Amino acid sequence: MLRELPYSSTERLDGVNGLAHAMQAIATLLVMCDARDLGVSVGENPGVRDQGSGAADAGSSGVPSAVTFEPNIYLYDKYPGGVGLSEPLFRLSDALLENTRKLIERCACPGCPSCVGPVGDVGEKGKGVALAILRGILDSV
Repeated sequence: MLRELPYSSTERLDGVNGLAHAMQAIATLLVMCDARDLGVSVGENPGVRDQGSGAADAGSSGVPSAVTFEPNIYLYDKYPGGVGLSEPLFRLSDALLENTRKLIERCACPGCPSCVGPVGDVGEKGKGVALAILRGILDSV
């Protein structure tokens, strides 16, 4: 889905990072925890490297090329062993996606810490790209 978006690979990655930022903000509200209780990380889909496409394109660095990079957003309980935030958050995944969409759409900024993060962190198109990615996800579920 990402490759179909009319943005550069850098803009798409900025959008993914902005989406991750917004999802973390909504997730803390849904499970009623402190923002420091949930971590967020963007990583490569493990299946891409297992198929051989990422490693071949990556060269010796092991970093996947923009063509094969399929990012995943991970929201996780930041405490070793967990305190029970992941399971309820998983059950609330539909609400997480829908409320994240509302947050991004309704925030009148070009990018701010309250939605996708500051423009300096996510680029000038980060908010629009994050919303396009999220709409694609919502259309596929």
